[in-house]
Amino acid sequence: LLSSASHYWWTVARGSSIRTDLRYTPSDVFETFPLPELTPEMRNLGNRLDGFRLELMLARPLGLTDVYNLVHDQGCADADIAGLREIHRAINAAVIRAHGWDDLLGAGLDHGFHETRQGPRYTIGAVVRQEVLDRLLELDDERYAAGGAAGLHAGGGRQQASWDSRLAALCC
Repeated sequence: LLSSASHYWWTVARGSSIRTDLRYTPSDVFETFPLPELTPEMRNLGNRLDGFRLELMLARPLGLTDVYNLVHDQGCADADIAGLREIHRAINAAVIRAHGWDDLLGAGLDHGFHETRQGPRYTIGAVVRQEVLDRLLELDDERYAAGGAAGLHAGGGRQQASWDSRLAALCC
């Protein structure tokens, strides 16, 4: 889930920056991200991503940043990098399905090289990206409103589930 385009673009939209680098802050990004139900497909793909990426890093040998620089390099058509892109495509589709947004899959997620503020990236297309962000924001608002109706926001601020409980939901 955390390797999906949905989570990445939520991070870009909700996180802060230091100079030109994204800054991932749990309170702004992770705690507000509307988690879907985790599916066996997502778990299997996460395991596949971890194993494939580790083997790739050891075989090259490269660090994570260098690997993803290749993923986002339009000129790189190496089979192992193409395989990593394909795993990310599958992860993105699985996360979209987990949210129940199958209508987005029917039209395609427009995976490819797209220009972004971070430079060219291999990701979902701009129109799909905006739709995903709109839907995530709507879900976040709905969940926050439901929490308020249940009396979870007595202090007046946005009280989200704790970092530990949300992380445990992803890991276990």
